[in-house]
Amino acid sequence: MRLSDLIGPRAPAGAALFLNWEGFHVFSVPKRELISPSLQVRLFGIGGKRMTPQESFVDCALREGREEIGAVISHIESAERTYLIRSDGGIEAIDLIDQSVRPQLIWEKHRHSRHGSMAHSNQIYYLVAFRGHLLARPRPLNEIAAIVYLNNNHLALIKQHRQIVLQDLLLAGAKVDCQAGLSLSPSTRFIPHGTVHFLLRNKDSL
Repeated sequence: MRLSDLIGPRAPAGAALFLNWEGFHVFSVPKRELISPSLQVRLFGIGGKRMTPQESFVDCALREGREEIGAVISHIESAERTYLIRSDGGIEAIDLIDQSVRPQLIWEKHRHSRHGSMAHSNQIYYLVAFRGHLLARPRPLNEIAAIVYLNNNHLALIKQHRQIVLQDLLLAGAKVDCQAGLSLSPSTRFIPHGTVHFLLRNKDSL
């Protein structure tokens, strides 16, 4: 399969990163999630939309990484296996023949967040996610309100206990870095989104 055959030049698409730092998965909470007084916020990986159809997904992932967490990404590596999540929820392993750097995940997303240009669209958005490596601890920048550090045990707790809140995760060793002047309530409950949701669903990728 060719990625270019799956994702046409006019299809809305973006890139994300699977990142780890000192034994923790690195996730983010965008500022837009704190606009509402709700204590439920979406938890995302690092990434965002392509600037143009000509921007490669690797370049998009690196650019978004710099914008969101600083110049701390050393490189992106090819995944041993690429997973495709279809818009109907089905998941399969696929071989890409046109990519020198293979993504770990391609997601045909038909359910969108309540924010942004895709909020009221029925069009499929393609998320292409790679495994990246960090040179240093990331910082929440620009539109990122907080970086959340969770290990596999924390993800298991979220999967098993839907009502678990940030305070419970912090007591279990999770960490949070917030932008100056911003904070997350100890009662915050995370809603896994994007790459976070994929990790919870596919335990072999943890």
